[in-house]
Amino acid sequence: MAEHTPAPYAPRSVYGYALYISSNLLILLYLIWAFVPEEFLNDYLGLTYWPSKYWAVAIPVWAIFAILLFGFVIYPAINMLLTPDIDDIRTITDKYSVLECKTTTGGIPPISDIPITQVCRTLYFPDDNENDQI
Repeated sequence: MAEHTPAPYAPRSVYGYALYISSNLLILLYLIWAFVPEEFLNDYLGLTYWPSKYWAVAIPVWAIFAILLFGFVIYPAINMLLTPDIDDIRTITDKYSVLECKTTTGGIPPISDIPITQVCRTLYFPDDNENDQI
């Protein structure tokens, strides 16, 4: 049984080489189909049926459009759908949250997450001492 490692071993290297050769052959065949005139293909090579040259341009354009559509519209939309709402409890706590523990006075408190209510109170509610100084 083969290990799960990225290092090449015999079957993986054979499959990789076959994929490399076949992909280069397909690209070469595509370029011949796209750029060589049909008369030359018919008269000198005897190849009578090729798809329309329209598809030589349309397929790459559609592929690029599909990649851009996925990258700029579909993928962010999926992420937005999977993100919890701002008032959902999952945006505040999760399974790794450490709730605040009470300790004896004068001692060092253990490490814990600051509750969102305390954060909002500190950030957004004015301190009474600051208003007196103005």
